[in-house]
Amino acid sequence: MALGVPIAPVGVLSLTTLVRDCAASGAARQVALFRSDHLARHLSRPHHQRLARAALEPLLRTDRAIWHELPGGAVAVSWRGDATRQLATARAQLRYLLAEVTPETLVLDDLLHVFALPVSGAALLRLIGVGDGTPDPFQGDAPGDPSQGGVPGGVLEAASLAVLEKHLATVDVARFARRSAIFRATGDAAAPAWEKRFLSVTELAATLMPGANMTAVPWLFRRLTRAMDQRVLALLTDPAELARAGPFSLDLNVASILSPEFLRFDAALPPGLRGRVTLNLSPEDLAADVPAFCFARDFARVRCYRLLLRAITHTMLDLWRLDRLAVDLIELQWDPALTKMRLDTIPVGGADWILAHADTPAALTWGLAQGIGLFQGSGLSVTARE
Repeated sequence: MALGVPIAPVGVLSLTTLVRDCAASGAARQVALFRSDHLARHLSRPHHQRLARAALEPLLRTDRAIWHELPGGAVAVSWRGDATRQLATARAQLRYLLAEVTPETLVLDDLLHVFALPVSGAALLRLIGVGDGTPDPFQGDAPGDPSQGGVPGGVLEAASLAVLEKHLATVDVARFARRSAIFRATGDAAAPAWEKRFLSVTELAATLMPGANMTAVPWLFRRLTRAMDQRVLALLTDPAELARAGPFSLDLNVASILSPEFLRFDAALPPGLRGRVTLNLSPEDLAADVPAFCFARDFARVRCYRLLLRAITHTMLDLWRLDRLAVDLIELQWDPALTKMRLDTIPVGGADWILAHADTPAALTWGLAQGIGLFQGSGLSVTARE
């Protein structure tokens, strides 16, 4: 049964209201506007947008932080008080992400603008095309209007997600628990290597908040996944869940690896599973905070967990020096464009490749030819059962 959690649009309206409230009251706020709509065409793919936005997450740890999703792909973060350290971290991560692939003529200051309210409110409104009769520089109208290219479906706001998190803490998540197999393939044979355990976000959303677009605002969705991490770890802390378990992997946020829930899970892990559990870390966590990523990786390795960098696409392979990340596994998502690439030219520092979404003979053939031994996908599932 739906919980009736309210949903509301965020974006131009919330940012405009903030500017006008500050002007009326004299309250001070800072706003960082990231013009992702100005990224070069080869950086406009969804995963580049996600990684660039993840770099802004340090600003969400500030007082009264609000994420404003704007039409056309731009985004703003507002906050109260001093955020010198967080802003410096965000700038550093954006420079790191864009340094090798952004045209020299497009510098970070062309993409990231910082405004002090109420003094700079008029300049901010002019830039987003509000209040002075100038054309709107962004595409479409307010988020939440699918006919205008905005965010489809209802968009969660922070208050709504807080209510959802409260309900998530009490609901029985075992019914949303799912498993998928990772296969080890050699020639024509394939056998299960381990299973991936996760909660179905789609089914959870349909049950707890039908109609809501839970992924439309990236930082809210990432906050939700941290709450889901806690429930998965609590579920696996039950001795009955681990008593007969074989090797498995978990998608976890970096923050979750350093949480009390993870420490309880680690304490409950049977000796026979020590060294046989893989923690799957996201490239968004790497983009948002490289030192935190490395600290969590090293902490987990001391506890004998394997580390996997997940959801890497072919266009992301040149974003980082993969051989310097010191992970055990790299999950590469299959794309026909990979047929033009050779993995032996990409240094990975001894990490093993996993080819995800290997659902077709072409994917399996290419992966085996590249020396990949680990696969995830329906193609291998069929092979393994035959």
